Amino acid sequence: MPYLIVIPYLVIEALAFWAVASWLGVGWALLLLFAFFFLGLGLAGLEMRTIATRAAGNRERPGKAAGGIGLTAAGAVLVAAPGFVTTFLGLLLIFGPTRELIRRGLARRLRTFLEDMGARTFEATAHFGPRTSYGSFNDHEVIDEDEIEKFRRELDDFDGDTGENGDSGDGNTGGNKGTDGR
Repeated sequence: MPYLIVIPYLVIEALAFWAVASWLGVGWALLLLFAFFFLGLGLAGLEMRTIATRAAGNRERPGKAAGGIGLTAAGAVLVAAPGFVTTFLGLLLIFGPTRELIRRGLARRLRTFLEDMGARTFEATAHFGPRTSYGSFNDHEVIDEDEIEKFRRELDDFDGDTGENGDSGDGNTGGNKGTDGR
C-alpha cells in the first residue's frame, strides 16, 4: 500500500526536478530547493504564531484557529519533504488566503460527510421508527384482561377445604390461615 503513494511521489518529484534543472541548471535547482525548505519552515512558524496570537486575543474562533494551525503544520511538513511539487503544495497551505480557501472546502466536505454518516447510521438502526406491531399472536392463545380478572377472583375464592364462601369454620376466611389456628 505505501508503494502506491511513494512511487508516484518519487516519479512526480523527479520529473519536476528534471524540469527545473533543465531550465535553471542543477546547481540553481538544488539551491532553490534548500531556499524553499528554510524559508517555508520559517514562514510556517511565523504563520502559526500569528494564528495562535489571534486565537489567544479572542479575535478568531477556536475551531478556525485549530484548522488554521493544522493546515499550516501540514504545509510545513510538505515544505520539509524534498521536491518542488510538495514544496508548492506546502506553500499553498502556509499562505493565509489559500489556506483559508482550502480550510473552508475541507470543512464543507467534512460537514457533508458527517451529516451523511449520521443519516446512514440513523437509517441502519433497527429502532429508528415507531413500532406498530408488538409481536405475533398467530399460533398462541391470547389472554385478555377479563379472563385474567376472572382467574384472579377464582383464586381468591378457592381454598382446599372451604365451603361456599371460603369459610372453613375456624374463623379464618379465604386461605389466610394462621399457624395458631385462629
